Amino acid sequence: MISFKKDNISLVSGAGSGLGRAISIRIIELGGSVIGVGRNEDKLNKTKNLCSIPENFYIEPRDLTTDFDNLPIWLKTLSEKYGKLSGLVNCAGIQETMPLAAIKIENSRKLFDINYFANIALIKGFSKKNNNIGTGSSIVCISSFTSLIGLPATTNYSASKGAINSMVKTLAVELARDGIRINSILPGHIITELMTSENNKLSEQQLDSLKKKYPLGFGEPEDVADLTCFLLSNSSKWITGSNIVIDGGASINF
Repeated sequence: MISFKKDNISLVSGAGSGLGRAISIRIIELGGSVIGVGRNEDKLNKTKNLCSIPENFYIEPRDLTTDFDNLPIWLKTLSEKYGKLSGLVNCAGIQETMPLAAIKIENSRKLFDINYFANIALIKGFSKKNNNIGTGSSIVCISSFTSLIGLPATTNYSASKGAINSMVKTLAVELARDGIRINSILPGHIITELMTSENNKLSEQQLDSLKKKYPLGFGEPEDVADLTCFLLSNSSKWITGSNIVIDGGASINF
């Protein structure tokens, strides 16, 4: 059975909602500690209150889309404040549904800022020897199965997640020399606040049509949380550079 110790500290971006919240809650249920990062402090406090051991959830509000060059320095201050990190989970992201004709380059850059460049900056900081525990350290990036299939109106979103997939494979080689593993998870459609936001909200008819593509039905945030904890743990000590699909069979049915 997977378990963590209190001094197994993971930084989770996007911890105020959706997958980030579910992953944070699960890590703490298994005995670990979480530095929860997000723009909205109220949402982070809600996550803290949902944790089985609230005192193991440390709140660090921050907008990851500003001042990328200082993110590694900021991460260093966190490791000095809480202790060396054993895990990094990059959940923060923007989901966008937009046809080609409506795409604007400025909006595309904003999407890549949070979906890709913030990931790179946090990984750069985490990889510094003084900031992680060394061998046994693990990085998990949340990608998407849309990076592998042709889903209309997801050009920018899919491209940003495809960049993560490529990044993971390259960095797995670079980071292995320091005992750090890195993998990505490619979820299918999971009903979270992100999927049902005003910019991406689907009608009941659209949801019913989409659900038929899923042999095992839609997933739950906890499904991704369990896989994330496996990848953070020593149970996956021989897994790195992998893009792992978790989609209830949807990608083979589109």
